[in-house]
Amino acid sequence: MNIVAISTLAPQHRFVLSKLHDASPLRHLIQPVWSAKPASWRQYGKLLHSPFSVINRRLQSRYRNWRDDRLYRTLAERLEPAAAERFSDVEQSLVAIDDFNRAANVDLIRQLQPDVIVTSGCPILKPEIFGLARLATINIHWGIAPDYRGENTLFWPLYHNDEANVGVTIHKIDAGIDTGPILAHGFVDCGPEDGEASVTVKAAQVAARLLPGIVAKIEETQSATGQVSTEAGTLYLGRQRTWRHDLTHWWRRRRASDRRTIEAHDEIYIDKPASGLAS
Repeated sequence: MNIVAISTLAPQHRFVLSKLHDASPLRHLIQPVWSAKPASWRQYGKLLHSPFSVINRRLQSRYRNWRDDRLYRTLAERLEPAAAERFSDVEQSLVAIDDFNRAANVDLIRQLQPDVIVTSGCPILKPEIFGLARLATINIHWGIAPDYRGENTLFWPLYHNDEANVGVTIHKIDAGIDTGPILAHGFVDCGPEDGEASVTVKAAQVAARLLPGIVAKIEETQSATGQVSTEAGTLYLGRQRTWRHDLTHWWRRRRASDRRTIEAHDEIYIDKPASGLAS
């Protein structure tokens, strides 16, 4: 089967896709990368008009970069190294993450004629791209959708003391954000000692175990029928999480003595009814 993967290849994404590649070899790997933008006169105009607002946004951005880099290094240390050599036999393309849905990338993926597109750590795709897969375009969402959609969706359930909803979702991509038909949920074991880094490692291990089976099922049945949730859930944007949330979560973890311990379990919905998920 012709599988094309799209991923920024952060450690957790590399880990999962390397396990999929071991079971069902990828044909092509597309890696979106950030490109530096030169300063514009418009930016200087904003600084002159609202200096304190601009400075606050830049400080928030610096903090987020520091926090994300710290998490990145921790995940790289804890997960099995799945560096570029793990994909040495896969055709690879680097593309700019800005305007990912542009015509050149549509043409690239169309020429690859994918049966399945697998995304993990990927920009939002428009129909002209996710509609190119013959069977399905599926995403590994690092959170339990639809309850936690968007970004930082392994952090927010910890912040809200909702340990029962920490895990990953494998779903088909549609025009919404993490709203497509759900193929599987993987809930991780979560206890009082767990933080964002440890549950991300566990989520990667769960996703690496589930994904090859989901892809094999799609190949076997030549279809990917998932379950559509009747609930909208909550969409979290990256800018909603600030240092105040991180500090509050850190303090709660230090003081909490009654946090529940949740056991890991899977819920598979592909090509079968799922009680309570869809009407």
